[in-house]
Amino acid sequence: MTSSRLHTNRRTLFSPGDEAITAARYRAHLALAQLFAVLGAGRHRLHFAALDVDGRYAVASVSLTVRAVAPWHLDADPNEFASLEAAITAALEGNGTTLATLVVQSEQEQGPIVCGWRIENGWMYGMKPAVVEAAVRSCVASTSPVARAYPAPLLPDLPTADGPPIGSSRGSA
Repeated sequence: MTSSRLHTNRRTLFSPGDEAITAARYRAHLALAQLFAVLGAGRHRLHFAALDVDGRYAVASVSLTVRAVAPWHLDADPNEFASLEAAITAALEGNGTTLATLVVQSEQEQGPIVCGWRIENGWMYGMKPAVVEAAVRSCVASTSPVARAYPAPLLPDLPTADGPPIGSSRGSA
């Protein structure tokens, strides 16, 4: 059997160019900055999950504290944050990702609350509370308090060079 016949059933992925990766990284930085501005000061846990084109899952999470004292400050494990940022960048670039979500759990006096975004077409779109709540309920232990879901804050539209704005105002899941 020749080596070319061994690889006929493998999928060939398009390798994005430096411009596509740079653009996705810019959108990831912008989305995270907007996300932290919307969430405000406090302790938050970000959970990211993605399904790639080969059916494999990628997960990343980070606990962080946002301080609203000028200038804004973010306390997080740098390795965890870098992993989350890279995963979001890859999902926003979109070449190898079929489905990605970001769920944020914020600590509140009345208990934890969550909101979430699905990542597709180069941006983050708010998820409806019922969708987020169903996902969280299936993941927490029966002894853990059940988080209350709330609508994901809209992230402002991001204009693109070649078309209409891509943004969360286009709808929610």
